[in-house]
Amino acid sequence: MNRFPTFRALAGAVTILAGVSATSEAVTSGIPAQITDETAGVPDFLAEKLPDAPPEPTFPDVFPVSLKICPVMHVFNRPKTDEDLVMVNYAPVVSAGENVKLATAPVAEGCLSSGFGMRRTRLHEGVDYFNQTAVDIYAAGNGVIKEMTYRNDFGNMIVIDHGDGVFTRYAHLERFSGLKEGAAVEAGDVIGLMGNTSSRKIARHLHFEVLTGEWGDEAGSFALTPLDVFDLPAADTEG
Repeated sequence: MNRFPTFRALAGAVTILAGVSATSEAVTSGIPAQITDETAGVPDFLAEKLPDAPPEPTFPDVFPVSLKICPVMHVFNRPKTDEDLVMVNYAPVVSAGENVKLATAPVAEGCLSSGFGMRRTRLHEGVDYFNQTAVDIYAAGNGVIKEMTYRNDFGNMIVIDHGDGVFTRYAHLERFSGLKEGAAVEAGDVIGLMGNTSSRKIARHLHFEVLTGEWGDEAGSFALTPLDVFDLPAADTEG
């Protein structure tokens, strides 16, 4: 018996293999190349049908999106409002520098009890937010806690350095959140509670300042220039 395949048998095997190969090509020829390419990810013909994912916000949404003037109060430097006492030109997030975005009202809840500008005989160098209860106070933007102290005039006070010569001050806090000087914070981090700490009796509120310039060797944050947060341009919070 011949133990080696004949030429006719070999030829037959080659024909069968060629047929299988041709059948495979026929089967796959109708499938988009994207599906057969494992590195292609989602096929183009499917990706075109998927809705575009909304861009993720780059600024937290814990801050008030609108702001009211406190009712039954005399509000110094009162901005323009509608009939419901809601500010008409309010921007929740503003640009305080090329790379600095800040929340206009870094409070969980509150109404505006005093604006920026002359108040009686002195310049009020910030804005005041009032609430009857001790609500959370947030870091207005990303930065580093530059100062955390108690003063007779500002009570429990925090100053945050946001870079680019931009700082924010938070005064009269009931208490701090446990952070220390030098700690890095992000916009929306809780830094304390709204309070009424001071050497004199005052209503519960947050005194909030936006400051620019160079930190003073002796004067510290009091060497900086105050800005009216309501005069700063609105910032893009997407992308």
